[in-house]
Amino acid sequence: MIITPKQPRDGGTESRLGKLVPYMLRGKGEERCTWYLAGNLEGLDRQEDAELAVEVMEVLQQGNVRAKGSKTYHLVISFHPQDRRLAPAELEDVVRRAVGAAGLGEHQYIAVRHSEQEHEHLHVAVNKIHPETLKIHHPYKAIPAFQALASILEQELGLHRVDRTRSRSQSHRARDFEAHRGIESFSGWARRTIGDARELDRIGSWLALHDELARFGVRLVRRGNGLAIVDATRANLVCKASALGRGWSKQRLCEQYGEFVPGPEAAQVAREQVQPYEERPLGRALDDGLWREYQGALDAARRHCRELRKAMASRIQAARAAHAERFKLRHHAIAAMPIPGRDKRRLYKTLSFERKCAEHRLRATIKSWRAVTVDTHPGSWKQFLAARAARGDQRAIRRLTRQFHGPAIRSGEKRPRTLSVRTQRTSKGSIVHNLAGGVRLRESAGSIELLGDTRDDALEQLVRVAKQRFGTKSVTLLGPRKVQQRLTKMVAEQGLEIAQERER
Repeated sequence: MIITPKQPRDGGTESRLGKLVPYMLRGKGEERCTWYLAGNLEGLDRQEDAELAVEVMEVLQQGNVRAKGSKTYHLVISFHPQDRRLAPAELEDVVRRAVGAAGLGEHQYIAVRHSEQEHEHLHVAVNKIHPETLKIHHPYKAIPAFQALASILEQELGLHRVDRTRSRSQSHRARDFEAHRGIESFSGWARRTIGDARELDRIGSWLALHDELARFGVRLVRRGNGLAIVDATRANLVCKASALGRGWSKQRLCEQYGEFVPGPEAAQVAREQVQPYEERPLGRALDDGLWREYQGALDAARRHCRELRKAMASRIQAARAAHAERFKLRHHAIAAMPIPGRDKRRLYKTLSFERKCAEHRLRATIKSWRAVTVDTHPGSWKQFLAARAARGDQRAIRRLTRQFHGPAIRSGEKRPRTLSVRTQRTSKGSIVHNLAGGVRLRESAGSIELLGDTRDDALEQLVRVAKQRFGTKSVTLLGPRKVQQRLTKMVAEQGLEIAQERER
């Protein structure tokens, strides 16, 4: 179990409840909520009352006019993919204790469970304004409290234990960059090539450290109250020095070398670089062709976008030129008329009014042209892989799928089946079935895995879904030997042919 507070993306004093709660309930137009709870909102504990509950919470937030920043606390509670599905009473206890650990036990909150991903998780929107005192509460040192509570709940509820030992982790920005681009981030490269390979104990001074970093084309500079690693030729490539390891923090470095001494200028470092940062795809299998295909799709999308913009500019220019030419000819025609000046002025006024109306219609027409777009972008690297895996591309499946941990039934077909489109796919290209009795199955191309406890009813549902997906063709049973023995009997009763049994 992982309990994490989410930082608001939009600053300011306005409430985020009006956007957060609808996202929790429906997402992007689809129903996502599989369990709902309203805390400290008497009479508004039904999911149908969520909109009214949000209005009540926002009215309370408006009562505090002195608080700055967001007045909503967003909490996410994530479970392990193999955790059993908790009962409503257990979920309510988890949410209540998590909100209490943040010091918000008396505050109003709305909790929702999402089950469409490979791991179930809870979203909790908490009103940081106290319902009686109208004072705002900012949780202080909540992360250690959440970690301690998660360890206790894992033991009490019999959930999978999560390793909470401290380790170097990437920033959210670096993780987002790598997930969307599929390229190793600058901070990841710096940690791998500099932080993991350099032994600071062997470097005796700031000058020696700067000389060592110059080989990689980076500089160590002051940034705020700390230090940062900056690329000498590309100033936009920056990461915190502490991202390279604990020993790279400003405090540790100053304890070892004394007061910080600036290094050489960027131009000098650029001349000395030997192993600079280069964008390269993530993963070990770099030669399977997927990365080149993704880059080709990106280039094709960019070319298509440029061609559309060019065609649109030409079309707009031609329409405006035709508009100007038409009224210019009418203006000349009025000027050539053998009529008194007073009548000409009246015609000019009419023509001016018609021109303004035509310009207004032309702007509306151009706006409608620009609104019609053809999106050929392949999406992020992660979305590209998920789409390919959904079509049965083995290369994408190998990149996305991980080793199975629960009992599973794999199809004996050489060519895996295409994923079903009746259920929303996860970001890894698989789909999750939430069945009766809290049974959860994960379906990847050519295999179905049971998540959670290996009860008899859960195994029966696994076999039933496998028969629907694979028919009576040969299948492979994966899992512990005792579970395979139980599965063998159920599979035989359903008429499925067993190709082989494999223990893991």
